[in-house]
Amino acid sequence: MGRFLWRIGSGIWLGAILFFSLVVAPAIFLELPLSQASHLLIRIFPAYYAMGLWSGGLALVGSVLYAWYSREHSGWLLFAQSLLAWLLIVYVERLLTIMKRLSTTSSRFAHLHGESVMINTVIGIILLAGFFLESWVVKFRSGCRTPNRIPRIKEP
Repeated sequence: MGRFLWRIGSGIWLGAILFFSLVVAPAIFLELPLSQASHLLIRIFPAYYAMGLWSGGLALVGSVLYAWYSREHSGWLLFAQSLLAWLLIVYVERLLTIMKRLSTTSSRFAHLHGESVMINTVIGIILLAGFFLESWVVKFRSGCRTPNRIPRIKEP
């Protein structure tokens, strides 16, 4: 159950990061002038980061359950990965509250925006690494190995 919750939470979060970063944000900046695009994104960010907090929280709870009940060291690595990603999203959410009070043309806003984009990218990489780690552990724990020979089908 814990691994399932971790997969759902991390999957939703990673999917949102990829969709927002690769589709939504570029489309907004291509279609609107910079000042209007910035105002629109500032309105979208609270929902985007709230979704990250909730899905990241689900992944965090799932990773704790998985680590506790599976008693495998890899479970604690997923917990550490989930905790790091969740703490980073909490930090970025705090940056957003500061950015709301600044002018979108100020240098401080530009700096905080760059920092939030960088952290968002790091979170995506952390989540992706978690999926690779989890799939690698499942593969080797279940004993999936390439057979030495291919069994032949007997002819009648």
